[in-house]
Amino acid sequence: MTSEPATELGPNSVVGSYRLVKEIGRGGMGTVYEARHVVLPRRAAVKVMHGELRKQPGMATRVVQEAAILEDIRHPGIVRVYECNLLPDHRPWIAMELIDGETLATRLVQRTALSPAEVATLLAEVADVLSAVHVRGIVHRDLKPDNLILTPRDRDFPLRVIDWGVARLGPIGRLTLDGLTPGTPIYMSPEQATGRNIAAPCDIYSLGVIAYEALTGHPPFDGRTLAEVVCMHLASEPAPLQDLCGAPQDLCELVHRMLEKDPSVRPGSIEVRQLARAIAIELAASYESIEVEGAEPRPRAQRLHRHAGVIGPTEEVGIVDPEALEFGVTELVPTIRKPRWTPDIGFIPGEVAAEQKTRAPIKAVVPKGLTDAVSGEIRPPKRG
Repeated sequence: MTSEPATELGPNSVVGSYRLVKEIGRGGMGTVYEARHVVLPRRAAVKVMHGELRKQPGMATRVVQEAAILEDIRHPGIVRVYECNLLPDHRPWIAMELIDGETLATRLVQRTALSPAEVATLLAEVADVLSAVHVRGIVHRDLKPDNLILTPRDRDFPLRVIDWGVARLGPIGRLTLDGLTPGTPIYMSPEQATGRNIAAPCDIYSLGVIAYEALTGHPPFDGRTLAEVVCMHLASEPAPLQDLCGAPQDLCELVHRMLEKDPSVRPGSIEVRQLARAIAIELAASYESIEVEGAEPRPRAQRLHRHAGVIGPTEEVGIVDPEALEFGVTELVPTIRKPRWTPDIGFIPGEVAAEQKTRAPIKAVVPKGLTDAVSGEIRPPKRG
């Protein structure tokens, strides 16, 4: 099976039902191409395993596992899978949703650090995705800024968590032996560094490292060698966030709880989602409550008073100044519409009736047809 020559891929190559356009990414397991369906007006990202990995046992299974996870987990923060199959050289490939956005790694290069409100929102959104997979016993094991695609213009969800090729499918889904630790050392949990007790708290720790880096511009632990970084994760405590950034105390405490060495002490994904959302809402409310100095006061609109009597057809309706609404200085009041008015037909006061005796008789006002009648205002005369 591995003696087959590797299939050459490039622009205009056809993989399944998709024609490759260009290469858009390359990772440890495979190359990702932008592609278009040969019949449907659909764009896709086609991920193909590297040819040199065919000789390594379990690598093809990982690609198929990623497709199975994407197909099984229905969450807007996880890309949809369209198709999965094998090339003539037996390399697996996946056609999945093509996402327009930038990775968090790219955003951090451009801005170095994010605001506390942005970090709290990011925590809540990633934790929402993790809560959907952790309940099924799935652990990502390689959360890092490169695997978070920000999609702020997307109506379904503002980000995607990608690269599930090294995810762990609970106790029955082992694809590696204890002691082998897939993942990125800077974002790796202590238990993951030792290759034991791989479970949901690993992802929480990695997400805490991401949040720490997003707030300060650098990860909590970094070193010159892999061994140095691993030792820091196992034994060192991160510097207090409150000494390094202007984030509120609640957010700093949440991130430090996520970075606890003991996985049993870390909060779960649902708790992180709830706490981070509450912090994000509070920060947004604080921002909106900032008063703009130097603005001229706007006149307060007159309130519309209700009268006990019937409103005549000539009375005016109060109008609320739109500029006053914009600046928030006017209370909203109910708007009273002008009533539809018709003359009181069929009743003539006595004085008027006496005067009308000398004039031509008054004919009842009736509609031209039944379809012209307005319910409750003009009724056609009864016949017979």
